Amino acid sequence: MTKHIRTILFILGLTIIPLMIYGYLQLQSLNEDEQMAQSIYEKQMETVLFSLNQYADDVMGQWARKLGNTAASIEDNAGDLVLRNESIQVLHIQGVGIAVDTLLFGEYVVPDLAVEQAIKEWKGSHDSTLNRLEQYFEAGFQKIQGVDKWQQLKQLQGKQTPLTFMVYDADSIMYNIFVILQTRYWVDQILGAKIQALAVDELNVAVLSNRLGEAPILSSANFNVEKTYTSADLWIFEGLKIAIQSIGENYSELVKERSKNNLLFLIFTLLVLLIGVGIIIRNIQNAMKVAQLKSDFVSNVSHEIRTPLALIKMYAETLMLGRLSSDSRRMEYYEVIYHESGRLTHLVNNILDFSRIEANKMTYDFLALELDKQIEAIFHSYEYTFKEKTVRCHLKLNAAGVMINGDHQALNEAIANLIENAIKYKRDDKEGIEITVTTEMKNKEVLCHITDNGVGISKIEYDKIFDRFYRIESALTQQTKGTGMGLSLVKHIMLAHNGSVTVQSKLNTGSTFSLVFPIIDNK
Repeated sequence: MTKHIRTILFILGLTIIPLMIYGYLQLQSLNEDEQMAQSIYEKQMETVLFSLNQYADDVMGQWARKLGNTAASIEDNAGDLVLRNESIQVLHIQGVGIAVDTLLFGEYVVPDLAVEQAIKEWKGSHDSTLNRLEQYFEAGFQKIQGVDKWQQLKQLQGKQTPLTFMVYDADSIMYNIFVILQTRYWVDQILGAKIQALAVDELNVAVLSNRLGEAPILSSANFNVEKTYTSADLWIFEGLKIAIQSIGENYSELVKERSKNNLLFLIFTLLVLLIGVGIIIRNIQNAMKVAQLKSDFVSNVSHEIRTPLALIKMYAETLMLGRLSSDSRRMEYYEVIYHESGRLTHLVNNILDFSRIEANKMTYDFLALELDKQIEAIFHSYEYTFKEKTVRCHLKLNAAGVMINGDHQALNEAIANLIENAIKYKRDDKEGIEITVTTEMKNKEVLCHITDNGVGISKIEYDKIFDRFYRIESALTQQTKGTGMGLSLVKHIMLAHNGSVTVQSKLNTGSTFSLVFPIIDNK
C-alpha cells in the first residue's frame, strides 16, 4: 500500500466514520422524539376520552338516583324519567325477591308484550350477571352494566342499547332496572353537547359502532374512519366506542412529517459532507498526480536538454581540436550543431511559453499571414531532420493565398510540435516514418493536417492528450522521452487564434492532427 493510498484512507476514516456515528445518533434521537411525542399525544387523547366516558357514566348515575328518589314511588319516578328522555324506549322494573313487575314504554313506542318476553329471557340466561350486580349494590357500589348478547328487536326503533342496574325505593326494597335506549337519540341528547364542547378547532370527536365499516353515530365534524384516530370503549355501553382525531394532519402525522424532514435534511447534510470529502480526496489525488507529473516533467526535460547539449559539445570539441581534414565533414558537423541548437531552442521556447501560460502572461503578436507560406517555411526548416531520421515527407498545399490572423512565432511552435511528435512516436518496424502535411479550405475555415504512420492513439485518450504533462500510458510511448507539454501548448495557441485542434487516430496505424483557423478577408 502506497503512502498516497494510506493518506486517502486516513482522511476517509477521519471524516466518514464520525459522520456515520453522528447520523446514527441523530436517527436514534429522532426515533425517541417521535415516540415521546406520540406518547404525549395519546395521553392527551385518552384524557379527552376519559372525560366523555366519565360524563356518560355520571348521566346514567343521575338516572339511577332519580329512580331511587324517596320523595315518590319508584313507578312514578320511572314514568317521569321516561317522559323526560326521548331516548328511552323501554324501562322494565322488577323487584328482587318480591312479585313486582312493571314495564314502561316510551311516548313514541308501540307497546308489545314480545319486548317484555325478550327482557325476561335475557335475565333468565344471565343470572350470574344480575347476582353480581346485587352483590355490588349491597356493598354500596352501584354498577351500571351494559347488556351483552342482546338480540335487536324489530318491535323497537333503530339500533337498541340496553342497560341494567340495581336501585332501592323509599322502603329500601331492591329493584332491578332494565332500560332499552334508542342509541342514536341517546348519543345526540346526552353526549352531543359535551362532544361539541370538547371538540375545538383542532379535534374531531365521534361515537362509533364497534362493527367495522359502519358510519359514525355522531361526530363533531366530518369524521374520517380511514384516517388515524384514537378510541376507547364506552364503559356502560356494549358495542360503542368514542373516537378522537385531529382535523387535518394529526399530531402523530405531524411528528412523523417533521421527523421525515429532519431525516431528509440529515441525509442531505451527510451527502454534502461526503461530496465535500470526495472533492477533497479528488483534489489531493490530482495534486499528487500533478506533483508526480511535474517530477516526471523535470526528469524528461533534463533528458531532452542533455541530448542536444551532448551532441553540440562533442561536435564542437571535434572541430576545435582540428581532427577533421575535409571541408565537407566540417560543414556536416556545423549543420549538426546548428540543428541541435535549434532543437534546444525549440525545447527552451516550449518551456518558456508554458511558464508564461501558467502565469497568464502569454502574449501574441497577430498579423495577417498566408498559411501555406508559413507551413512551407517550417517544412523546409526540417529537411535536415527528415534526412537524418530517414523520414518520407510529403507537402500538399491547397490553400494558396488564404490569409489568417496569426502570430508567426506561435504558429511555428504549434506546427513544429506536431511534426516533432510525428517523428518521435514511430512504430518499431521496418516500414519507416512517413509524414504528410496538407492544407485545405472548408467553408470559412482553412485546415492544416499533419498525418503520420506512428503508434496511434486510442479514442479514450483524445481529450486527455491535450492536458498539461499528460503522456499516454503504453509501452510504445513510454519508451520515448517527452515533456508532456507539446500538445497542451498547441491547444492553447489554437484557442488564442480563435481556432481549434482535433485528432483522428487508430492504434498501430497512425494519427492525423488538424489545425483549424478562421479565414480573414484578403482585402
